[in-house]
Parts: sequence; C-alpha cells; structure tokens
Amino acid sequence: MSTTTANTIVLVDGQNLYHLAKGIWAPPGRSISSPYTWPSYDVEKLAENIVSRIPGRSLKQIRFYTGVPRPEQSKFWHGFWSNKLRYLKSVGVYVYTGRINPGGQEKGVDVSLATDLIRLTYEKQYEVAIIVSQDWDFGPAAAMALQIAKDQKRWITLESAFPWQPGCKYSPRGIPGTKWTHIDRDTYDACYDPTDYRFL
Repeated sequence: MSTTTANTIVLVDGQNLYHLAKGIWAPPGRSISSPYTWPSYDVEKLAENIVSRIPGRSLKQIRFYTGVPRPEQSKFWHGFWSNKLRYLKSVGVYVYTGRINPGGQEKGVDVSLATDLIRLTYEKQYEVAIIVSQDWDFGPAAAMALQIAKDQKRWITLESAFPWQPGCKYSPRGIPGTKWTHIDRDTYDACYDPTDYRFL
C-alpha cells in the first residue's frame, strides 16, 4: 500500500511570534530571567512540532522573517538578531531580514512573506503551508494562494499557528482563509532554545 506524503513548509513571522508569547506569558515588569521576555524559541523545534501534529506531513522547508534594527537604533537587539539569524542560516533555514524604522515598525517583512507564499504556491512547492503568525494582513495572500491552487486543479492546506490561551487579551482568530492552530504554553516551553543569543 502506498502512502502519500504532504510536503509542508513553515513560514515564521519572528516578531509576531515573539510579541504574542511575551504579551500572553511574560510576568509583569522587565525581568530578563523570563524566557518570554525575549525571542527564546527554537525555530526548528517549533516547526517540527507543528508539522508533526498531523500524520503524513513532511517538513520540507523552514522560512524565517524578521525585522532587525540597525546598531545605532539598538545595539542590543541588532546583536541578538544577528547572532540568531546567523545560526538559522547555518542549519539551512531560509532567512529574510527586513528593516525596523525609527518608530519601531518593520519594513518589508510582511510583503516578503506574502510574496513568497504566493510564489511557492505557483511553483507547486508544497501541499501544506503553515504561517506562524496571527497577522490578519496575510489574509489577501492566503486567498490568492488558494485561488492559484484551485486554478492548478490541486488541493492545498493553509494554516496559521500562533500563541494563544483562554482568557488572554488576544483574539483566538488566525489569518483569514487559513485553519487556525493555537500554540499553547506547554508547546512553546518544549521548543525553548537554550542558546542565549543576547550575550554571545
């Protein structure tokens, strides 16, 4: 008996994941000892965990997107992200580095992720795409990807996975047009990265 493997890609919105986890689980104050007050997640472990929830899926590629401030904006965060992204590239994770403007907003990150999702759909690179983000701005890209697949006469699954727990201040709704998958605290904790890129 033959089995069908669903090629799966995971696209991680690094800042969205970090800020959601921090907003839900970080203790009051500015304690640097809490793993929720900085991006302490292991990208590979988290991607593998989410993909393995449904049998028959095979993790084909991890893509990571984040804005990085210039050294003059924040030497601390520039150093952190430079170290973490260097490691991710070394283990084969695709990395897109956008800018962060003086007001703290990312530039280029959402557009790059959305464009890649559409391109990879057109190229038939996956059967399942999981966007690790709750950013509803990705809704139009998800809708376009689904339409492209329909025109190609093939079936794809789009999911959005993001931290959430009952009673938190955030909506349980994910990206429009996708299946919503919640990342609970136990899952997030199990994907902790022991390497502290803040102080390398």
